[in-house]
Amino acid sequence: MSEMKNDAVVQEMLIDMIILEAVLTTKKNILSKQIDEALDIKNKPLFLKLSSEMNVLLKQFGS
Repeated sequence: MSEMKNDAVVQEMLIDMIILEAVLTTKKNILSKQIDEALDIKNKPLFLKLSSEMNVLLKQFGS
């Protein structure tokens, strides 16, 4: 019974990791597109804001 419980805990942890990775990837992709758009329209304040957000995201979760 204990082994089954351990397997369930490990499986839950892996699922959480997969979901977190998917969320991170989505956020990074969205921010990257927004940064590109800010560069295209030469909006420096927006670029700096979005770049700062990306840096925070990368520091929180690693690159």
